[in-house]
Amino acid sequence: MERSRLTHWVEKFRQSHILVLGDVMLDRFVYGSVSRISPEAPVPVLRAMETKSALGGAGNVVRNLLAIGSHVSFVSAVGDDQEAGEIRDMLSCYERVRTNLIVEQGRDTTVKMRFIANRQQVLRVDRETSYPLKAHSRGKALNAVREFIDECGVVVLSDYGKGFLCSDIIENVIAFSKAAGKPVCIDPKGTDYSFYRGATVLTPNLKELGEATRMSVESDEAVVTAARHLLKSFGLDTVLVTRSDQGITLVSASGEVTHLRAEAREVFDVSGAGDTVIAVIAAAYGAGASLTIAAELANVAAGIVVCKVGTAVVHPRDLIQALRHQELSNTEAKIVDIETAQDRVELWRRRGYRIGFTNGVFDLLHPGHLSLLSQAAKMCDRLVVGLNSDDSVKHCRGEEPLQHETARSAILASLEIVDMVVIFREETPIRLLEFLRPDVLIKGANYKPDEVVGAEMVKGYGGLVILADMEDIYKGNSKIAMLSKDTF
Repeated sequence: MERSRLTHWVEKFRQSHILVLGDVMLDRFVYGSVSRISPEAPVPVLRAMETKSALGGAGNVVRNLLAIGSHVSFVSAVGDDQEAGEIRDMLSCYERVRTNLIVEQGRDTTVKMRFIANRQQVLRVDRETSYPLKAHSRGKALNAVREFIDECGVVVLSDYGKGFLCSDIIENVIAFSKAAGKPVCIDPKGTDYSFYRGATVLTPNLKELGEATRMSVESDEAVVTAARHLLKSFGLDTVLVTRSDQGITLVSASGEVTHLRAEAREVFDVSGAGDTVIAVIAAAYGAGASLTIAAELANVAAGIVVCKVGTAVVHPRDLIQALRHQELSNTEAKIVDIETAQDRVELWRRRGYRIGFTNGVFDLLHPGHLSLLSQAAKMCDRLVVGLNSDDSVKHCRGEEPLQHETARSAILASLEIVDMVVIFREETPIRLLEFLRPDVLIKGANYKPDEVVGAEMVKGYGGLVILADMEDIYKGNSKIAMLSKDTF
């Protein structure tokens, strides 16, 4: 059957309510450049330019669930520190999530700080506490589970070995869940899987499977044999093995075996891929899909997320587009939302491409538009066009465009010189520029230098701003003015 049959399950993710328990972390990324060696020691000097933070660990499972539309209840433990406050602030920005973060005095909130120079990680610094929760904290965690479990359809345990999911909590949560008729999906840690006895789905990666069973995992047959050993030893219903570039293998206690080959064409970062897999498994299973269908969806999601940079998430449109890939024309595939655009631009950058950006209404495409786009395409390796939505045009001009945004975007995307089209709803493309950070911003010379939206920002991070002449295309004249930093 065609994979597009699975798209309706993506739309059902919003019906799922998942209870997530596990080790929450703060992932911090410091981006900069290295141009010299320190005189104090033979180490590179990183000139920090930008710092970003994101939810990590079990928090990344929550991020993935929220990104695909599910409802989440989240229980974890943090320290009494600034980083815990950052995690709370991040979670408060999301809808559809209830949280209970247990504060334990003397505990450090887990922080992973990555230093990245020219898109290459040069150092990681971890701060963490990995001892088990104290008795009173375990009691609070189990009370939170009792409070949340009735409204949830699936329970996820995301074990990162930082002490939250100690044996007492794991065993009690599995017992509570079984009594309530809720399936339990576990992303395991360590080599002792006896704590996970009775779980519905266990999702070890290939290395974890080999270490936990002390068996070979070099072939399909060996993976199945090792998975069956886990099933029999610990009374599990299903073992789902994530195998990186070899895909996913699903083995059930009933004897069913399914091998799903990897979807990714090019792998840039496997960070958090396991979080994405268990999130999609839980969301699909919670929506009523079989585990085989859930695994198919998770495999597609994993193929998407490993092509992104950092602990990324998958969005419904990503999944639907991937599932419909064979049905989509090249034109349709070029029209994306802002999150997909950001991921694709980052992927292009990893390949060394220069990113160009221009924007406008592009109502009734005329020779002047074609001239601008043609010149813009010559200034970069990949050209992104920001297109005002119908509401944006009406707000700015007081009247709707002659052509609907669907038609305008399709016409632009049909041009060979345009690599991506992103419709923005705001009056200006400033938010889109902030997300994409193009290397070159191109506008027509009918704009004055101080009228180019985003010019100061682009120049601020070292990008170029170019004014292209809107000459009569038939005359073949071409004049391009490059604006220096002193122009504005």
